[in-house]
Amino acid sequence: MTSDNKGTFLQSLGSLQLAAVIAVVLGHFWLDDSVFMNSVGVSFCFVYSGYFTAMRHAFGRGYGLKEHTTFMRGKLAKLYPLHVLAVALGLLAGVLAWSGGVSLKVLLAHLTLTSSWIPNPAYYFGANPVAWFVCDLFFLYLMAPLVVRLLRCLSPVWQVMLMAVLLVLEFAGGYVPESPSGDPLLNNFMLYQFPPIRLLDFATGIVIYNIGCTKPWQRLQASLTTLTSTLAEVAAVVLFLVLYRVGKDMIHAHCYRAFCASAPAIVVLFTTFIMTSNRPGALSRLLCLKPLAHLSRVSAEVYLLQFGVYFLTECLCKPLGIDQKPLPYFLIQMTVLLLTAWVIHRYYVSPLNRWLRSPKRA
Repeated sequence: MTSDNKGTFLQSLGSLQLAAVIAVVLGHFWLDDSVFMNSVGVSFCFVYSGYFTAMRHAFGRGYGLKEHTTFMRGKLAKLYPLHVLAVALGLLAGVLAWSGGVSLKVLLAHLTLTSSWIPNPAYYFGANPVAWFVCDLFFLYLMAPLVVRLLRCLSPVWQVMLMAVLLVLEFAGGYVPESPSGDPLLNNFMLYQFPPIRLLDFATGIVIYNIGCTKPWQRLQASLTTLTSTLAEVAAVVLFLVLYRVGKDMIHAHCYRAFCASAPAIVVLFTTFIMTSNRPGALSRLLCLKPLAHLSRVSAEVYLLQFGVYFLTECLCKPLGIDQKPLPYFLIQMTVLLLTAWVIHRYYVSPLNRWLRSPKRA
């Protein structure tokens, strides 16, 4: 199968990322006791970013400050306009829903991508409670050349061993007792929002890519058939659900930082669908259907706009006495969110991205 086809069937990862984002939305608004689901979904997105950053950018010896400036400018052009709009929408929703506002300091922290560095929930859960993700992501992109180069200095075996040690240490950190006053600094901030802690997720995606470049991995891919790929994909989904359940049961103290327990589940799912991209199975083909492929393009919009859309809709529903919890309402809400995300992507994000990246502005 050609590399073009492989790229097409890697689209399955994009559809899985969309599923992860929808799981986060579910956890935020429609399911109880779902912090672990939120954490797994967010961690999957960071792993996804690490994998595709390593795949698309070599960061070779000729890569310097000029090249990195261009790289970061491209990332800003892609995400920053959406980030600003999502913060504005979240601010408007907060004013309408709670008759309150957000301080100028919090707004400035969001706009300067520093809110996730401030150990105060008023900042990292400010105007748009999910904006911290963008702040973390830009830190990871800033560090990407260093992380990619350092990992490539190690053999694949040592890379896996290093990640395993870090996961064990972080898992132990998840059981550090909270302060008697219930200060959320450790579990909400240090184990979830703080940008350097997300290097583990990001680096895991890079390690998965590096392993995929090895000859044993490529031989394994070449040996697959459509049937064996389908069986592997089904087995991966089942194992993911089992590991997810085990991880959820194991996290007691700081379930906000779930990646340390859910990493095996994410890695199993992620690597399987990469492995089958050369010989796609039935699930890969299903995930690459055009409707899912088109929807996956607005994953970032769905993630960043979820609070604004939800609370603006709530402002309309409360006076009418409509309960937002039932399943039919969830389906309506998700449809509204997806349509809003598509419209904003089509008429705001994409045009601005093309304009900001145009050669005349470079």
